[in-house]
Amino acid sequence: SDEDFRDVCRRGIGGYYKKNGVFPGFLTPRSYGEMNILNSLLMPMPKIMPADKLNVGRFIPRSLSDHVRTVPVIRKWQIGEEVSFDGIKPGTYFFKSNHGSNHVIRVELPCSDEELAHIRSEAKRWLGTSYGKNTSQWWYRFIKRQVFLEPDLQAGTVAAPLTDFRFHVINGKVALLQLEVGQHTDERNNPIYDGDLNYLPQDFLRENYREVPLPVNTDRARDLAQMIGRGFQFCRVDFYLRGEEIFLGELTFLPNAGRRPVRSPELNERLCSYWTPMPRFVRVG
Repeated sequence: SDEDFRDVCRRGIGGYYKKNGVFPGFLTPRSYGEMNILNSLLMPMPKIMPADKLNVGRFIPRSLSDHVRTVPVIRKWQIGEEVSFDGIKPGTYFFKSNHGSNHVIRVELPCSDEELAHIRSEAKRWLGTSYGKNTSQWWYRFIKRQVFLEPDLQAGTVAAPLTDFRFHVINGKVALLQLEVGQHTDERNNPIYDGDLNYLPQDFLRENYREVPLPVNTDRARDLAQMIGRGFQFCRVDFYLRGEEIFLGELTFLPNAGRRPVRSPELNERLCSYWTPMPRFVRVG
């Protein structure tokens, strides 16, 4: 309803205020976060939700299907279905939800009864969560909530740990590549690169400690991200790279709920320059 939408907007804007100490300036936005929140409130969404991790493959253009694919889904469960790993071969997997962020558990099968009980408890919690309600991410309420199991892309390989490649696409152009290296470890690093894949010695949303050499097919991934993301005014296209293979992880439309400020003023200005044209409020109710 209109009231529900207004409530989500209020909560998202209020969360920005609590984090930054000021309200987002929607009439003359000057920060990447402000522009992202403004876009999140105004952007149209297709009926098939691109933020649904189980639908993301439908947004790979048919012409690109030989170049990028999604991670296979081993099994999925809906609300009311009990999670069971019966019949799934031993190995390493990731258990996730399709409608939220940081809903992920690494699973080694077969698992203990205690681990299975924990996973079932988390699945119940995730499926009962109206994700995005407090962060202006209104589109999550239109996603049919499910949990699913996918394989570990590195299982059985000796390759280096997978790195998340996060391409920020604004008005059809890759404005920034953000790498997520060593997440959940003491070695966490977020190096960044411009649209031409040149390293930028600046901090984005987290610390950028050092440059990381990019795989030889990063330029190909950049081009694919641009083609996938150009259907939206803003979209973060997340890839996993494994050798010559490129996997589409998810499409994100309001990273960090728009609340985490860009640490470098120069980088903030660079990113804002891509918002031309930018969304605009005609009336604030």
